[in-house]
Amino acid sequence: MAFTGYVFNSVEEIMPYLEDAETGPTVNWARKQAQRLECYVIVGYPQKEGNKYYNSLCCVDPQGNLIKTYQKCFLFETDEQWATEGSGFVSMEMDGLGKVGFGICMDINPYQFKADFYDHEFANYHLKHDTDIIFCCMAWLKGSGDERDMIKYWAFRLLPLHSDSANERHTYFIACNRTGVERGKEFAGTSCALDISNKNFTILDFMGCDTTGVMITEILR
Repeated sequence: MAFTGYVFNSVEEIMPYLEDAETGPTVNWARKQAQRLECYVIVGYPQKEGNKYYNSLCCVDPQGNLIKTYQKCFLFETDEQWATEGSGFVSMEMDGLGKVGFGICMDINPYQFKADFYDHEFANYHLKHDTDIIFCCMAWLKGSGDERDMIKYWAFRLLPLHSDSANERHTYFIACNRTGVERGKEFAGTSCALDISNKNFTILDFMGCDTTGVMITEILR
């Protein structure tokens, strides 16, 4: 939810910021930037679909076409104040990128923090579907650790992609997490790019907990 902030305590609070998936200000911004930069653009926003509301992201191709609206599946307590669960994880072919998956923050955690911690639902889905690149939009809260602790935790949540079942394939995990403080909630930053295979778990690049900026990372496909 790049332009609206994340911390809303009720449906009434977020109602003025809900957007249509096809015509809302966020997707229109993404279309313009994708055409200007000739690249894919992915950005999160609060979506309205009929009488249901979702924590969503849009993916727009270099021609400005909306190719996917992904709705967050595993809701954090903040989302539960207003949002509906998405229908399921996604892995899809995208020109020039291979099979691409999407996630939003809590998606990589156990469902409602009630599922078995070692089920790794998100990572196992993408292992099963041979996903090449996972893009994850984050509003992850800051804990007591530093960047290394944050990346270690995310890496653990992706552990099935590092198992023998991965069959020497590489999966790239790209996380974009916000920084700063909103309504008393501090966010963890640490945007990063990871290269995961059954042999190695490589940090290609990362940003600091409090660093705001643009990270440019080259990956081999």
